[in-house]
Order: sequence, then C-alpha cells, then structure tokens
Amino acid sequence: METIREFYNQVAGSAYAPVVSNIFTALGIFILGWILARWADRVVRKRLGNNKGLQADDTFRPLIAIIVRYAIVLAALYAALDIAGIGAASLLAVFGAAGLAIALAVQGTLSNVAAGLMLIFLRTIKVGEYIQTPDVEGTVLEIGLFTTEIKSPDGVFISVPNAQVWAKQVKNFSRFKTRRMDIILEISRDNDVGLALEVLQKTLIAHDLVVAADSAQTVISGFTPTSVQLQARCWLKADNLRTDASKLRLSLHEALRREGIKLPPAPIAVPAV
Repeated sequence: METIREFYNQVAGSAYAPVVSNIFTALGIFILGWILARWADRVVRKRLGNNKGLQADDTFRPLIAIIVRYAIVLAALYAALDIAGIGAASLLAVFGAAGLAIALAVQGTLSNVAAGLMLIFLRTIKVGEYIQTPDVEGTVLEIGLFTTEIKSPDGVFISVPNAQVWAKQVKNFSRFKTRRMDIILEISRDNDVGLALEVLQKTLIAHDLVVAADSAQTVISGFTPTSVQLQARCWLKADNLRTDASKLRLSLHEALRREGIKLPPAPIAVPAV
C-alpha cells in the first residue's frame, strides 16, 4: 500500500500528470461508451419488438440495433481520443488510413456486409421464412451485417456468411400463401379409368383444404405394364402444406376405394437362382 501511495505521489508531481490523467479519463469514457452501446442494443431490440413501442419488421430490427450500437462506440472512441490529446484532424487522418487498411485486409468481410444490406433492403428473404440454397436449408432467424442465422429442419443452428446466400439461388418457400401440389396415384389397368378421373376430380373440388377448387385438375400422367398413373393437381395453403397434403391423399385414396377402383397388382418376387 505504501509503495502504491509513493508511486501515485511521484506521478502526480511529475510533468506527465496531465497526460496520465487524460489517458485514464479517455479510457473511462471509452469503457462507459462500450457499456452504454451494449445496453442501447438490448433496449432497441426490445422496444422495436414491443407492441407498445416503435414496431419494426423482424428483418430490420437487428440492423437498426447494430447501427445504434456501433454509432455509440464510435462516438465514445472519438471523445476518448480527443480527451487524450489527439486532435480532430489527426483523428480523421487516422480513421481514414485505418479504414483503408482494414478495407484492403478484410475484403471478404466487407462483401458479407454489402450482401447483408442487399438481402435486408431488397427483402429477398425475411426473418421467419423457410428458404433453401444449394448449401443450406431452414428457417431464417436473423439477418446480420456479416452472417445469416438459420435453423435447420432438424433443429440445428447454422450461421452462413451473407455473401454465400446472396450469390446463390435462393428458394423461398414462405413468400406466397399457397403452393401447388401434384399427387400421383396408381390404379390397375383393368379399371374404368374415366370413372377414376371423375371420382378424383369431384373429390378435389369438394375438399375444404383445396384452394381455388376451380383450378384443380386430374389427368393421366403415364402407363406401366400393369397400372395407370393418375395425377391430381391442386393448390393448398403453404403454412400447413405437409399435413394438408397428407389428408388430401387419404381422401383421394378412400374415394377410389368407395367406387371399387382396384389398385395395381403387387409385383411378383422372382426367386434368385
């Protein structure tokens, strides 16, 4: 304790005391600004997602929070350097040189930032939508400045650089409210195919899950030596597609059975010689 007091007295009485004081003050301002930036990030995300606050789209909310956070950090850094004795002109020169050096060193990172901004403002994908690219598939959780966060169908968290999403083909399964469904059914060739088509068509038109029933179609899609392949085409709601498609398949199958339409014969297993 005595050693610390002596050191403090020596520093306080030296010519470097104002410089040391300014450095510690600048450091304190920067730390305070860093803490304030993290707090502001959390508050902005919470307020923009609150029904009582300023509501913002889930896709834009992370971007706004990040801009607020880094703006506070940069303001704190500028104030700290100014208090430390570095003038405004020198700051601009330092930031310009540092910005150029960083830009040249992290071109790939900057491309992710540019791609992230394009994804957000052009709204190619949005938070909550289910997408598929050649490399990844899942529900979009967040579009950040550098990466896009995705939850895979089996519940795995995936972080993908924005440039990899922007530069490749993206299939968005959630953008439209309806999806077309093609259901293939096989019946035996000795059935009345015209009757089977009529049964399927009536079932599609009358089914409550089918959207725009007047556009539903039932056609012959092909033949095999023992069966006729029928295709039932209709539109279903996209938000519950798998379950609705399963129910519709069951309804079509039961409708054929009620009319006595026979299934194709089971293939005969040839014993190995």
